[in-house]
Amino acid sequence: MYLHSIVMSLGGSATEEDADIIAKLFGSVGKIWRGDEKLFDAVTGLSGSGPAYIFLAIEALADGGVAAGLPRELALGLASQTVLGAASMATKTGKHPGQTSPGGTTIAGIHELEKGGFRGTLMNATWPYEGAIRITFIFVMAEMVTVVVQNPGDSSSSGSHDEWLNSIMKDEGNFAINQKARPKIQKVPEMLREIKSNEKCYDPWVVSIGPYHHGSPGLQLVEKHKIPMTRQYVMKSGRSIDDVYNKVVEVVDNARKCYAEGSTQKFDDKAFAQMMFLDGCFILQFMYCIAENKREDMGMKSHIIAFVHRDMLLLENQLPFIVLKALMSLRNIVEEKLLSCIPINIWEQEAPQPELQEVEIKDQPVHLLELIRGKLIDNSRKNGSDSSSDWYSYRSAKELRAVGVNFKPGKTHLYTDVMFESSFLKGKLTLPPITVDDSTKSLLLNLVAYETCPDAPDDFGVTSFICFMDSLIDHAEDVMVLRSKGILLNFLGSDQEVADLFNAIAKDLVPNPYAYAGVKGRIERHYRNKLKIWMAEWLHTHFSSPWTILAFIAAIFAIALSVVQTYYATNPPKC
Repeated sequence: MYLHSIVMSLGGSATEEDADIIAKLFGSVGKIWRGDEKLFDAVTGLSGSGPAYIFLAIEALADGGVAAGLPRELALGLASQTVLGAASMATKTGKHPGQTSPGGTTIAGIHELEKGGFRGTLMNATWPYEGAIRITFIFVMAEMVTVVVQNPGDSSSSGSHDEWLNSIMKDEGNFAINQKARPKIQKVPEMLREIKSNEKCYDPWVVSIGPYHHGSPGLQLVEKHKIPMTRQYVMKSGRSIDDVYNKVVEVVDNARKCYAEGSTQKFDDKAFAQMMFLDGCFILQFMYCIAENKREDMGMKSHIIAFVHRDMLLLENQLPFIVLKALMSLRNIVEEKLLSCIPINIWEQEAPQPELQEVEIKDQPVHLLELIRGKLIDNSRKNGSDSSSDWYSYRSAKELRAVGVNFKPGKTHLYTDVMFESSFLKGKLTLPPITVDDSTKSLLLNLVAYETCPDAPDDFGVTSFICFMDSLIDHAEDVMVLRSKGILLNFLGSDQEVADLFNAIAKDLVPNPYAYAGVKGRIERHYRNKLKIWMAEWLHTHFSSPWTILAFIAAIFAIALSVVQTYYATNPPKC
């Protein structure tokens, strides 16, 4: 077995998790150290070229032994073992290698070596110099481990520089390909978790789905329900449990690839397949019980059911859709039916609900959260513009109402179903109705987290809608305006709580600059039309209640009577 000396340097995008993986991989073939990349020239001279110097020293020691009368084979064996023993002692004890007994043969021999310049010659050979072979043993970036070998001795320094520049262009087109890759189930980006007020919105409360939170001590409450609900799902399928399990096994390799690289390494194939099987059956049976109003079959209390529903829609608590699809095929459940089993709120509300828009599922989603997003975003509905602007002079729904803008709930829940129409005196802004309750913040933040992932769709549909709503909501009065029109269905609490929710979620978000640009532009043109503003303010001031309207009609009638009376007084009828 060869023992190699390895030095590792972490790139700027690498993590300690990457370092641990590399240490385990290369640690099996040698000893690994951490060092700055700027030290690699010196590492090359010592460890990269050092074996050649030691081979030369072994050969010289063997030649000395032969000269002293030893057979060549014995002399070479003794020399090799001597070097090995010395190296082992230096490694294990950590002591300075130059230890000799006073007046002995060893120090006398070292004296002869020093007279021949042995130490200086070896140091000069080790010290890096122009033209030496530079080897970067391990260079770790976020998603790759690269061993780069450059030989400046084969070309000039500028040639090596050109080689490095050309290597950058060799990956031309790979970025575009990666952009089109299927999204994976990733963890919430760290920049979102750093917002303390939102930190708890990304972690499950009662149940773990998938590998990221599997086995967490605080999530064992619902874990015991997975087996009976899996049993229910298998019995409803009419198949044997082996058939159902084997359906999952067929797709388990592809399911593992749906998670971020390295996140499932602690699970062997059997453990991973069992986790996918139990979690998949649990999710589908849970949704079935909700859709069929059979909550009593779950054996869970109402508040736990609500928390499970919340946890199912977390980014880090997702199961690959290919697992669900394999299990759904056993009970003839199609994606469209599954979509109807995932309402935005699992409890029926007293407020009137608009009809659900049928959204065509063109591509298989990666997970349920993406399926929900597809229910809210329809990019075929164009409300954007080719131009963008980050600044608009209007500030809130209350302010828009004061200049003659009326609000109307849309016929769908689509976040892209936003329209503005301007007439001679009035404007009409149509918005999708939104139910706001305790789970709304968590759902919206996880949809935003999904859109923030590098391989998610880049339209930022949910992010842009949240920012648009934030531009309409500043205070409780704005929520009251939208609530009175049936746009905001408030099951959270006070109007101020709803205003605070949107203001908090939208903090530090960056929307698509072209999203809703057309709608915003039309609102701005209406807002800046002085004639419309004056007329709207006059109507709002004088005709804001039925009593002022009746008073105005009565005044007009009185004026008309006065005019008639005056006319007949000056022009009496002739008898």
